Amino acid sequence: MDMNGYETNGTVFVFTGTSGSGRKTIAHQISKELGLASVVSCTTRTPRPKEVNGKDYTFISRKAFIDADIAGEFFQTVEIDGNFYGIRKADLEEALRQNGQIYVIVNRYAANRFKYVFGERAVRLFIYVNKQTILERMLARNTPTDVIDHYMNHYIEEVSYRKDCEHVFENMDLHETINKVKMTMLAHMPTPTS
Repeated sequence: MDMNGYETNGTVFVFTGTSGSGRKTIAHQISKELGLASVVSCTTRTPRPKEVNGKDYTFISRKAFIDADIAGEFFQTVEIDGNFYGIRKADLEEALRQNGQIYVIVNRYAANRFKYVFGERAVRLFIYVNKQTILERMLARNTPTDVIDHYMNHYIEEVSYRKDCEHVFENMDLHETINKVKMTMLAHMPTPTS
């Protein structure tokens, strides 16, 4: 156990990066292949098209979030654009207890919290694409203008965090990026003893 009471025998893979970079797709694909447990963030924001409750986020009311936060149920919380995001301590503890090797998909604030609490056991994997590529992908998917504006307004701020992360990947080709990230993750996982 670390100083905060969390079992840390395994690795916490912290997927972070720019919005629209494909980090969720990459994280879910690799983690499924490697058998890693997911810890899903809670949020008060409205689900976007194609987001699945319990997979992408756990969508809860503002009141439920605030009540849980006051009760000390969150490992970490942040408010972004008037919406709350957080990871429940119980979800984190359960995943660590059951699997040991876990992954989270979070913003830079949560990534810093994981690094602070778990130290070397937290491996930050920063995924990004250039701003023009994000714009082109979002336009091709008919993403609502307000969502595009949100992503574009936060891009510089988000991409600057890459210098603080252990590993940085530009997602130019999804298949290639998945392979690179997977190899990096395998290098951080303990090898089974015979």
